Amino acid sequence: MSNLNFLHSGGNKVTLSAPASNPSSDVTFKLPQADGSSGQVLRTDGNGNLSWYTIPDNTNGLVKLASLDIAEGSASASALHFNNVFSSTYSDYMAYFDIRKTAHSAPYFCCQFGKTSNGSVITSNFYARGTSNHQQVGTSNMGQQYYVSSDGIFQLNGSVDGSNNGYGFKGFAHIVDPFNNSTSNGVCVNTTIMMQYHTTNNNKWREDGGCMGDHGEQQNLKDIRFGIVSGNGSGSNVTSSASFAPVYGRCTIYGVQK
Repeated sequence: MSNLNFLHSGGNKVTLSAPASNPSSDVTFKLPQADGSSGQVLRTDGNGNLSWYTIPDNTNGLVKLASLDIAEGSASASALHFNNVFSSTYSDYMAYFDIRKTAHSAPYFCCQFGKTSNGSVITSNFYARGTSNHQQVGTSNMGQQYYVSSDGIFQLNGSVDGSNNGYGFKGFAHIVDPFNNSTSNGVCVNTTIMMQYHTTNNNKWREDGGCMGDHGEQQNLKDIRFGIVSGNGSGSNVTSSASFAPVYGRCTIYGVQK
């Protein structure tokens, strides 16, 4: 094991020691401009840039993990896909979103999961069963829908009416145990949304939805994709052959510290 000296033009130096075992590839770190304060730790931005960081006394709260903001002109069925966002670090995640579709007939808000972090999602051997309750704004209209998919399509809310561009869903999702699930604990997604993009102001709906994967079918999930699917709200099985609308909008995912 060798030492590396960084000599400043003023004559002082900083010494670093190589790791005990040979790294898998070359690694470059850029040091901060000056020493930090007592108790601070070095934090990387993932690109080798190091900075001093003060660990908060209260570690409860949300940690931003990823964010997407997709313009209408870049809409696609997979536009709101997040790779490698789940890990063993957290058991709970929050996603805040404003997701819209182009002029397509698909009416149901959904998500799908992946585990390879290459832009793909699971499309078989993954049962997802859910339900949603809806209330129309300004009236007493309400009801329930229920969902089933054998191919990993987690239907969460719907249905938004019509094939008009700009219709969609705005709200948040609580995602529980996507990575740490086990044979007795399937991944769970709970949502609260407003379907606010309708033809008239009073034709808007607030919904609470939830969907859960069957126990033991899929574990160590790393990826998620939000979309709008031609699903079914009466319990008929929705398979991977269902059509998905091109979507756009914004979504941010946070890990929940407890």
